Amino acid sequence: MHHEIRFGGSAEAPLLADLYCPEGPGPHPLVIAVCGGGWVRGHRRSLAQWGRHLADRGLALASIDYRKSDRGVAFPGNAEDVAGALRHFSQQGGALGLDPARIALLGVSAGAHLAALVTLSKAFDVPRPRALACIYGVYDLVAHWQSDLIGHARPGTDRTERMLGATPYDDPQLYHDASPLRQITYETALPSLFVWGHQDRVIQPAQSAAMALAMRQAGAMVRVLELPDADHFWFSEEDLSDPTSHSARVAGPLTRFLRQQLEVALP
Repeated sequence: MHHEIRFGGSAEAPLLADLYCPEGPGPHPLVIAVCGGGWVRGHRRSLAQWGRHLADRGLALASIDYRKSDRGVAFPGNAEDVAGALRHFSQQGGALGLDPARIALLGVSAGAHLAALVTLSKAFDVPRPRALACIYGVYDLVAHWQSDLIGHARPGTDRTERMLGATPYDDPQLYHDASPLRQITYETALPSLFVWGHQDRVIQPAQSAAMALAMRQAGAMVRVLELPDADHFWFSEEDLSDPTSHSARVAGPLTRFLRQQLEVALP
């Protein structure tokens, strides 16, 4: 079952979510999903197959819009959009057949950065989700800025710099505040799943490894899934019905993690 929900924005520029719900009256546990796209592009519908997949397994999924940096500096507005979605579904979810007490966040690439930051940073006044699942995300923005300049970008074209509106030399505090890795404390750490590929040439695999280690050191239950032959982009683009795809290989462990953390009976 698929619905389009407005959760924020304005009449001229509404923020929408595609909500996929299991059959039955609920209340259903909810996964709020944040798509990737380098903070510049990306669309909530890129996660449609995951919405259908999880809904068939007892989990609702809301794939959300957020502000992009294609028209200028996006931070902190993009993170506030994700925080707004978490607040909206926590407050209004009951009317949609959802259980506001059972919410997890799922982020992909740049979306994993935003999902993790909103969950961990005290700058965003949000209800605490039950769990966090991150697919090949960015967690240390200084390291990613440097990696992009070395491997991909010309000076002045770096996507991290474009999203934040400054370099780490201009505003080191901004980069600290925008980095999920720097927000982890004993208080904020939570059950997490991190997935990444060893062949990723867009976001360094070390980003995910460091984030998983820091969460563990803060006392959280952490699961990791490393794919030795995987690069980037596959989570939103590969066909889940293809049993040889990386997405299909991840689907089982990801679904089990979310069902366990959101207290859905396992088959």
